[in-house]
Amino acid sequence: MNTIEIGLPGSFSLVYGDQQEISLPSNITNASDARISFDFSQTPNVQISATGNLHDKMGSSLTFDKATGKIKLNTTMLYPNDEISAVTGNKIPSSYKIEVLVNSAAAGFQGKQTIEIKIAAAKLDIKGLDNKVAIPFAYVLYGDAATFELEAPISIMKDANWDINNKAAIGTDVSIATNQLRFSTNAGDPNKKAEKAYDVVPVLKKDGFNVASRSFRVFFIPKIKFFYGTYYSDLDLTLLFNNIHIALSNGYVSAAPTLYPEKYKSTFSITSIEKDGTVFSAPAGIFTINDKTGSITVAKNTSLTAGAYKFTVKAITTTGLEFTTSLTLNMSQG
Repeated sequence: MNTIEIGLPGSFSLVYGDQQEISLPSNITNASDARISFDFSQTPNVQISATGNLHDKMGSSLTFDKATGKIKLNTTMLYPNDEISAVTGNKIPSSYKIEVLVNSAAAGFQGKQTIEIKIAAAKLDIKGLDNKVAIPFAYVLYGDAATFELEAPISIMKDANWDINNKAAIGTDVSIATNQLRFSTNAGDPNKKAEKAYDVVPVLKKDGFNVASRSFRVFFIPKIKFFYGTYYSDLDLTLLFNNIHIALSNGYVSAAPTLYPEKYKSTFSITSIEKDGTVFSAPAGIFTINDKTGSITVAKNTSLTAGAYKFTVKAITTTGLEFTTSLTLNMSQG
């Protein structure tokens, strides 16, 4: 009997949840009595549970489809490499080594080849966040609900349960129920004045092994105050100066609005203008806003007529949050 080269790729790098197909050469699959089998002896037979071991799982993950001539590997029947079970403390080997054996009495050949497979944990997504960045992040104002929905393909959620990988480090401020990650109302600074960040690692576990995870960061920040006027933080006192009387035609530069805490100040823009309660389109150059400070300038002009001009101003903070306020300029002949 001739010994043949099988010619399979030597290794594969996959992500948990992948379905990999491995094609065998036609001279093997065309043999009428070709037999394909697998040997797992090069991979440590880790105990997965009281009733199952890793070789059992490897056997379930591999099938040979005679019709297509392909070996099919279902990674959801296995586990990401190097993961340690929170249940047994056993560790998955750094790779799966599978010896593929072929033989045919009719064609007079036999052969074998070892392939090495590495499986990485899948990545979870956090709904509503930018999951393209390495560590998604979100800003939450103290007092607002802080609940995040975790997303994963249905195929990898079978027989898996949700958990927080670093819950010992973050304590009771964060909990998880099904795919909902919730921060308690006491999360962050007890006085709700200082910014506080949480690095959270939600995971999907199967048989105690992490099969999918995602690190993300949540910042709790103080309530933003945004208005035209003055804020005395030591007294928590607000003085509004958002309804001003000015002379018509002379020109005017308003004071900058207050955005507190000031560290979150970023950019400002005018989103709409009304005159006496009706939408107003100003001639070009008459009204401008300093996008760095929020100060509104009225150019000296002869175009405007007396009335109450209400400006709606939007502030975008350094955290990406948006807030609006208004400033009314009552213009009359001096």
